[in-house]
Amino acid sequence: MPSLPFRVDTAVFLAPNRTRRILLGVCLITFFVIYFRTLSFKTEPEVIQHSNVIKNFPKCLSKYRAEIEQVVHDLDGIVNVGNAKPERFTMVGNGFVVVVPFSGSHSILLDNGISLDLNHNINLKYFIGNDVPLPLALSVLNLRKGQVDLFYVGPNCLTVRETIFASHEHTSIVAHSIVFQNPTPAKKIVTIKNGVDTHLEQIANIKISAEQSGVVHSDLVNTHNGDSYVAAVATQLSHKSIEVNSNGEARASLLVSLHASQLTDVGERSEKIKSVSSDVEESLKEVNMGELLEEHVATWSEIRSSGLRLQPLQDHLMAKPLNINMTVYYLLSMYRPLPESKLSSHIGCFKGSPTSHSPVLWTSAKSIDSLYAFLSTWRNELHSGGCSLFIHANRVIFHQALLRSFAGILQNENGLELALNPHSMEGYVSIYGIDYEGVMLNISIVINTPTHAGYVSVSKDRENEVTIFGCNQICSSEIVSLPSNGGQVTFNINPTNPSTPILYLAKSTQQLVLVRQLLEEHHGLDLHSLEEHPISALFIIVVSIVIVIFHALLFHMIYKEFCAGDRSLRRA
Repeated sequence: MPSLPFRVDTAVFLAPNRTRRILLGVCLITFFVIYFRTLSFKTEPEVIQHSNVIKNFPKCLSKYRAEIEQVVHDLDGIVNVGNAKPERFTMVGNGFVVVVPFSGSHSILLDNGISLDLNHNINLKYFIGNDVPLPLALSVLNLRKGQVDLFYVGPNCLTVRETIFASHEHTSIVAHSIVFQNPTPAKKIVTIKNGVDTHLEQIANIKISAEQSGVVHSDLVNTHNGDSYVAAVATQLSHKSIEVNSNGEARASLLVSLHASQLTDVGERSEKIKSVSSDVEESLKEVNMGELLEEHVATWSEIRSSGLRLQPLQDHLMAKPLNINMTVYYLLSMYRPLPESKLSSHIGCFKGSPTSHSPVLWTSAKSIDSLYAFLSTWRNELHSGGCSLFIHANRVIFHQALLRSFAGILQNENGLELALNPHSMEGYVSIYGIDYEGVMLNISIVINTPTHAGYVSVSKDRENEVTIFGCNQICSSEIVSLPSNGGQVTFNINPTNPSTPILYLAKSTQQLVLVRQLLEEHHGLDLHSLEEHPISALFIIVVSIVIVIFHALLFHMIYKEFCAGDRSLRRA
């Protein structure tokens, strides 16, 4: 009889009740469902649904809605509704001067890697007559066009579009192009107030013409490292007030010119103030707003004839697409090409690991100084990747280096190879406008998980008659030529061991035959040599959770049947 309580407890312990059976069943079902889900082959990568609909979009700006929502859809800009300051840092620059539009602050980028902040804030304000303000309704940082657009809306949908950009031809100039639109049947008079907040002293007034005038400010400015500079800023506002006809539009402009000169001797201060003041005054007299705007549009159209098209990806190793696009914009805006620099060869760029999976290189900035440091980091990265010639050429070629680094595109004596590792990527990436010895190539990549298989499509521009040949990784497929009509050629991507480039391109078949021989002789590659179903991080997490739950239930049952049972027996 003494053994009876022990046999009863053991029976209870070994026969779980209904609740325990349900919990254990749920755990097992969850385990097997997620396990087999991780092993399933996805014919297409999963894409996060991204909405381009802008909430509370101002009705009076409906004519711009399609254009602005396209910017959001392409993850190629920042849109902010209302007059609140955007969360992300926005700027426009040309490698010589930079302006932060929402604060109006201006900086000069010095040769020694330091930005000279002039503490010179310019903010335009608009009034109907002299007393009814037009509030800011919408702001857009357009990464593709290299500009910031500010939209002001007044009563009866009287609107103002202020476009802010930095000239690449006149490197000291920041321009504000202003367009007024009046949909009402009555003529409107709009007053423009140029609020200038600066510690610089007013030196002179500029007389441009009978209608246009400006102001020059200049003084001593110190940098963070103790160097002293004499700086000058000139502003020229085309209209203090402007008439906007009924159902019509009118245009105005603000031009800002900035110069600086290092002061090595205090005795030179007076002369250098006169010199830099004369420089900014003369620079404003030499420019025309219409020509500046045309030059700005043409410059950014040429730069962005190449680029990336990204979608929100289920890829935790890659930086967010918007961060990537903003990084490219920051670098192009801060980059200063050397005068008369020419690129003699593309060979050897980019031979490092693809930067697409280095999120630290694709990050948001918070100040001009951090952007300057960021540019220095990227110069070192491109230099180590064999693109040292690219980082001293013009912006178009510098942009090419950024694109090559992103996907690991390397040009060598045997042609062009795409060294993106399929093991570390999932999703869609499209790279367009890659310059291969004068031929512009477009490459689209789709890679699935967990098999790391997919396909890569390549095409060339229609206007070029040069024949380009291509083959897949290890060149096991037939060598084919790219259609001259712009059509695509598609190659399958399969993981190899060791990893190889997923695409080879060349101008002759002999080059690709040589590549095939080198791969066979020196690597002995085996296609599909990886595990068919590699263990994913999600599977490991699920297994860990199931183990923890199981041990928790086990501890609970032991405690309830033995510890709690002993107390009840003692009370009895």
